[in-house]
Amino acid sequence: MNINNLTKKELLAYETGLHLGDGCLFIDLNHGTYRVEFSGHSLNDRDFFKILIQIIKKLYNKKPKVYKKKGEKTIVLIINSKNVAKQKINLGLPIGNKLNLKKIPSWISNGLEIHFLRGLADTDFSISFKKNRKGLYCEPRIELFTNNKVIANFVYKELKKLGFKPAFEKTFRRDFREFRIRMYGKQMLNNWMNKIGFYNSKHLSKVYLFYKFGFCPPYLTTQQRLNLL
Repeated sequence: MNINNLTKKELLAYETGLHLGDGCLFIDLNHGTYRVEFSGHSLNDRDFFKILIQIIKKLYNKKPKVYKKKGEKTIVLIINSKNVAKQKINLGLPIGNKLNLKKIPSWISNGLEIHFLRGLADTDFSISFKKNRKGLYCEPRIELFTNNKVIANFVYKELKKLGFKPAFEKTFRRDFREFRIRMYGKQMLNNWMNKIGFYNSKHLSKVYLFYKFGFCPPYLTTQQRLNLL
């Protein structure tokens, strides 16, 4: 899969999914601050942030700044731009993070749902492999944990439309309401890769390792998995 094959609308839908996964919009009128941030893991998301830089350049004609937080395993991409901030608001994105989202932007529902889901999945979903009775990590599990009911309901509805069989759970963790969407098994993974897929090598390396060896051990970094392929 290649971002260069996407139309501008498809790429914008994908980037909007990324934003609602790990993005945040800051506006401080008193200090004239307009900033968009994306955060990720400094090791596992390092290569993906190179793709994200390309996307920002294509969509907004801006060169973002990227830095690693001192003493943390966090990488941050920053766009300081009033114009980009206003475009984000016009797209229906909230000031702050996804907890402030009241509804999914209506333009996403004009045939762009899959691209939006892929962006959200590349940042906010996880893929893991449950251990079987023989001790092999070979049972695929795709999951979304979110505190935003709007996002959870939209994802669940769209996955059902695409023929998936997701489990939907409501729970509380650390005094916060949380929504969990889970899909289990190789068939669900195959359907995901055929219908939605990933761009983030953090996820792709797990999938390809599983397809090559029939299992995927936990706790490996993205680079360690890529080295095995």
